[in-house]
Amino acid sequence: MFPDTQHAIAVVIPTFNRRERLERAVQSVLQETRVPIVLHIFDNASTDDTEGYARELSARDARVVYTRNAANIGGHSNYAKALDSVEAEYFVPLADDDYLLPDFLHDAYGILEAHESACAAVFLTQTRTDSGAVGMTYPEHPDKIRLGLVNPHDHMRDWLTYGHYSWSSVLWRSKVLAEVGAPYLHVGLPSDVDFQTQIFCTYPVYIVNRLGAVYTQHEDQASMGYDLSHIKSWGALFKRLDRAVLDRGLFSVEEYLPLRAKMQQRYRSTWNIAAKEELDSRQLVSSASAAGFRLGDWPLAFSLIDTLAAKPRAAGPDGADDTSVLLLPEEVVAESATPSRPQGFLASVLWSFKAASAVIASAKSTAVQLEATCSTQEQALSEQKTLTAQMQQKCAALEADLADQKAQTVAARAEADAWHSKFDALDARATALQGTLLFRILRKLRLMRL
Repeated sequence: MFPDTQHAIAVVIPTFNRRERLERAVQSVLQETRVPIVLHIFDNASTDDTEGYARELSARDARVVYTRNAANIGGHSNYAKALDSVEAEYFVPLADDDYLLPDFLHDAYGILEAHESACAAVFLTQTRTDSGAVGMTYPEHPDKIRLGLVNPHDHMRDWLTYGHYSWSSVLWRSKVLAEVGAPYLHVGLPSDVDFQTQIFCTYPVYIVNRLGAVYTQHEDQASMGYDLSHIKSWGALFKRLDRAVLDRGLFSVEEYLPLRAKMQQRYRSTWNIAAKEELDSRQLVSSASAAGFRLGDWPLAFSLIDTLAAKPRAAGPDGADDTSVLLLPEEVVAESATPSRPQGFLASVLWSFKAASAVIASAKSTAVQLEATCSTQEQALSEQKTLTAQMQQKCAALEADLADQKAQTVAARAEADAWHSKFDALDARATALQGTLLFRILRKLRLMRL
């Protein structure tokens, strides 16, 4: 039916003691008959009836290959073994507790056949519980990312901003395995994220805004194991990401750092979960170093150093309890010298960073207080200036009113003086008329009284 078996899809399913979940994953693959498929199950020495089911299935379906490890080699080693077996043109690493949706393999196969430059065809993954309750999607905001064939620069900008994809809904071109290099899972539990960073920094990718697989959420899934003990894995992941981005010139440093910060913030909660087992001194120091220098989570780094300082000092050179002389800057030593200061080079440096950060934080707090005081004083001065200006305006208005009143008074006096002059003139004329013949006749006739 498919003579060119090399030009096929290899679906690899690593599994251990998940017989029922495995069957659901297998059936979701084998229901697709329109494209050439090889389904390879890697059994990590399961103790349930996985072996019987897989052997019976491979006997009746030539597309199924079954490999069983003689002993349990660990989940990551089994995954690496599965990836190393890929010889087909395309592959999907399918978790045994996830399953594919109809048409995903067919449509993704058609996309990669049509777009040879694309390293992968990426569909959405939806999270669901065993009871069927629907959760989020990977990526979380598919409406905000670029779709179709996307170049590495634009794609990594979206990827760093909105998050990685689930393994199960990505059909990869097998040549990308050489880009990552065996054993393919280089940073422990978050290796799926690292795998994507290394490939997407190099190759274009084709993004489809349609569901391709379901990610099942349950209590015994591997991703539930994240806690503080995996922080060095995250530190290694970001170190490899930095190298991949900057060596390829994908972004300038100024452009990259804000994108990196978004990614750090997204995953911060995974390494801030308390470790299930107590960390020893060496682990505390290395974890604090990864938290601060690689992940920028200095509050966590300082918390770990405080935890180290509170631990009893063990005898012997174990890295954290080195008794050799350390010559740090005098100012730093003066600020951080306390009886509880941990020994060891890296622990001392981190402790000094903590002390210096406390000094800087105190200086910033003082600066904020001074700025607030200055702002208050400036506001008071501004209010005084406003009051002074208002008083000056009132005084100017009063002076203007007074000048008007003075002018009116002068005018009134001038008018009064004019009337007095008129009265005096009339009085003088009347006096002059009293001696005239007419005045005497009128007075005689009693026609005038004076």
